[in-house]
Amino acid sequence: MSVSSPGSVTRLEQFALTACMFLSVATIGFFQPFIPLFLEASGMTRSQIGQIAGIGTGLAFLLQPLIGKLSDRLDARRPLMIVTAIVAGCSYLFYRSAHSLLLFIVLSAIGSNAISYFGSACAVLVGRLAVGSGRGGALYAKYRLCGSVGYVFFSLIAGGLVQRAGNGQGQMGRHELSVLFLYGPLIFFAIAIVSWFVPDRKIVPSKPKGQRHSKPEKVALPANMRYFLIAYFFYMFAMFGASGYLSLYMKSLGTSALWITYIFSLGVVCEVLVMSQVGRFADRYGRRPALAFAFILLPIRLLLYIPATGPLWVLSVQLMDGVNFGIIGTIGIVFANDIATEGNRGLMQARLAGSASLATMLCPAACGWLAQKYGFGAMFALTAFMGVLGAIVFLLFVEETHTPVMALSERVPVVLRPLFRILDAPLLRKPSAIE
Repeated sequence: MSVSSPGSVTRLEQFALTACMFLSVATIGFFQPFIPLFLEASGMTRSQIGQIAGIGTGLAFLLQPLIGKLSDRLDARRPLMIVTAIVAGCSYLFYRSAHSLLLFIVLSAIGSNAISYFGSACAVLVGRLAVGSGRGGALYAKYRLCGSVGYVFFSLIAGGLVQRAGNGQGQMGRHELSVLFLYGPLIFFAIAIVSWFVPDRKIVPSKPKGQRHSKPEKVALPANMRYFLIAYFFYMFAMFGASGYLSLYMKSLGTSALWITYIFSLGVVCEVLVMSQVGRFADRYGRRPALAFAFILLPIRLLLYIPATGPLWVLSVQLMDGVNFGIIGTIGIVFANDIATEGNRGLMQARLAGSASLATMLCPAACGWLAQKYGFGAMFALTAFMGVLGAIVFLLFVEETHTPVMALSERVPVVLRPLFRILDAPLLRKPSAIE
């Protein structure tokens, strides 16, 4: 029996995959800056907002590996993408009528799980297109960049809708913010439509009739991936712990709805610029140097939020967030694809999503409690500390997963080479064959 070539796709399939990435990240841009404000306007305390976000993403942590295994068993992502998109759209429609803590938790759990799965599914589909090409970093960055454009476009729309609902007065009460849950679900329904056309052909021969499907490929998780998942957990705890409360922090500084939108959006514009270059950089010099830079930069950025006096200061720091997420949101996915095989690619991406979900399950409660009791400064200090832990684990233990065209340390003056070798190879693990 013939096997579909993973790299052979029609223009319609390429457009559908691009549109799916555009829309799936657009959902984050549309809702992320304003959901904490909506919850606060609904009477939730900062601690309760943390519980809603934490327990909600906890479901994604539990379900993502199961969905990943199911998609590998079926060798299909399209049906699951369609179902999760429809269910998530309906859950956000109900947000306008929700008032209780329990209902907010349930609705947030459904939405978080769907958004997490969209990212994993798109990563698997793009990873299959890149098999054997030697340019997995550049290819994934190309598609993921479209997602960042979607974030910026729809976040600006969301800010405009809230501003218009408040008659231009800058009010951000429950009434003004409810408009987002009237139009936002349409993005999810659009995802369900375009998912029908993504390149999801099977790449393994089908079994003869009457023969049972074999179990999904069971491969022990490589030590390199285990170390990366630990570092990735700390990184995501730090990054999302800060971003989850950033809109509330900006509101406490007297920032309007449009300013909040601009700050988030301009950070993603910087992210787009980084993504346009980092994929090719990682294909040439390896994944590790780019990731190491992101791990080192993150705790520095988080500490710089603390002395902020107004929106311009926050905006300047948020541009650095574009560098952080532009690298980890692209090369982190490619790193996992490098380690995965075709039989367990879905599961490997699900493990990555699960690590992020575990971090975003725990960080909101801790950050919310600190912000409530000791203020936002203590919260940013905690996230910076977690970022330092992630950088330590990464620099000491995580190995390269891609054979670089040239080591980065070979491109710098001789006197700087010992320093740059820290970016090329781990400090405590002996170099081994790429896992």
